[in-house]
Amino acid sequence: MQCFKVLLPMFLLTLSSATMAEPYLGLAVGSSSYKVEVAGTGFEDKVTGTKFYGGYAFNKYIATELTYYNFAEASVGGLETSPGSGVFDSAAASMKGFGAYAVAMYPVNKQFNLMLKLGVLSWDVDLSFNNNAGSNSGTDAAYALAASYAFTKEFLATAEWEAFNTDNPEVSLLSVGFRFNFR
Repeated sequence: MQCFKVLLPMFLLTLSSATMAEPYLGLAVGSSSYKVEVAGTGFEDKVTGTKFYGGYAFNKYIATELTYYNFAEASVGGLETSPGSGVFDSAAASMKGFGAYAVAMYPVNKQFNLMLKLGVLSWDVDLSFNNNAGSNSGTDAAYALAASYAFTKEFLATAEWEAFNTDNPEVSLLSVGFRFNFR
């Protein structure tokens, strides 16, 4: 019975916050950091990545979100495959993906919000080494730390750091963008 006394007010609070529920759309651009291994050799690169996302905030604490990512193409020319060999090659990786997240939000005040996102990323990458091409794909865990600042109730600026447990390439995204809440 004690459990019922605790759960009932929480349930009623959730129902009363349904009036706060709102869908949203966002766009962000930032730095995609790649660590790629191709033909037994690796390289790292930072390129401009983009994402487009939509979500649904159930209340001011919980939301769900779907995201499309274009991590852009990371490449290197003049990659020395054997130290001292004088043989140089080129390599590239181009990655895209879709993410699905559960979002926990903490409103610091009326304008500033902190967020933690946990979810999955389904990704595909095209890899090339000299004139040889290949691909890799997978579905892996994804997580993010984010913050938003509301200029109005509908228009927000966002900043996010996202990391993905992909095997090859390893990738993360640091981005800034804007979000529009539909009210």
